[in-house]
Amino acid sequence: DLDGTLLNSQKTISPKNRTAVRSLYKQGYKRVIATARPPRSIDEKLKTLEIEHDTIYYNGAMIRFADGKIRSHVIKNSILNELYEFLYARDKEAVLTIEENDRWYTFQEYDFQKAFSVNAGPDKITEKVFLEKSPNKILINNYRISGEIRERFGNKVNVIETDSGSLLQIIAEEASTETGIKAIAEKYTVDKKDIYCFGDDHNDIGMFDY
Repeated sequence: DLDGTLLNSQKTISPKNRTAVRSLYKQGYKRVIATARPPRSIDEKLKTLEIEHDTIYYNGAMIRFADGKIRSHVIKNSILNELYEFLYARDKEAVLTIEENDRWYTFQEYDFQKAFSVNAGPDKITEKVFLEKSPNKILINNYRISGEIRERFGNKVNVIETDSGSLLQIIAEEASTETGIKAIAEKYTVDKKDIYCFGDDHNDIGMFDY
């Protein structure tokens, strides 16, 4: 895991953690970084480790293997449109954004820098173009109907509630951190019993269960 595990409260990799990870690398261990974040927000930080590693982004919706190959899962455009109609028929104050191939998009006006603690908000596009996309991840904040969303869409996508119940992160049904770990383990022919996991939040439980 990245935030709260490899990264400290200042969102940096401490010298102690860097030394520990590099020590494992020198002993021949494969390293997998698993995060809900997109590539653009963490790749520069991870370069400071100065080691090869596989990375799971978007809670498993995108995997970048150490050899540079990428495996990506997307949410069907029809599901995005269905969710959009369902959400705004019931909660007009909700804020909907999407992540697609390491780009963040919105069609709404909102203080994203404050809400997400980021330096720059998503790219603004028209509602029409937004609804034509097939994203890696859907993000919903400022919402009131998480239970209804889970009930309606839980058999179509994975719905993950994070940030103390203030953010819904939605990815393709077949995507998860644990399926990402499974894909990487199969690539290197690593048995489950030889996998060690480190995490700090409830959305990390899946990889421990794997």
